[in-house]
Amino acid sequence: METEHVLRFPATTQGFHDAVTALRVILDARPLPARHRHDIEIVFDEVVTNIVNHGRPSGSVDAVIRFGKETILTFEDEGAAFDPRAQPVPPPARRRSDLRIGGLGIVIVRELCARVDYERTPEERNRLTLRIAVPDRDVDPTAEFPASK
Repeated sequence: METEHVLRFPATTQGFHDAVTALRVILDARPLPARHRHDIEIVFDEVVTNIVNHGRPSGSVDAVIRFGKETILTFEDEGAAFDPRAQPVPPPARRRSDLRIGGLGIVIVRELCARVDYERTPEERNRLTLRIAVPDRDVDPTAEFPASK
């Protein structure tokens, strides 16, 4: 059975924190494999952080979470247009000095999602839809790394 939850929150740091709290309440009410829950939380955190910190929308962020054969996260905001699919993958770090904080959120989202779709709506809003596959089994119930897919 498919279920849907809608979160609307201000595009602020406090709005982000409130949305994460609301997401955890939603996830606590579902019997999800630990790894799947982890992936949902990480993807949600990365996307909303980028919307709030870089897109700088002046209004609210709408996040729709659909649970079914896969988990679908859809985010809408009126911030600056940004298609994460068009962003280049940063080169792998070869030395410690190559490591930088930030910039890896897109890489993480691409890795954890089965599909990433983006569109700029006629209303000039960003719509990002992410599909996260539900694992057949929880290959790593502790949600620790490294884990095989």
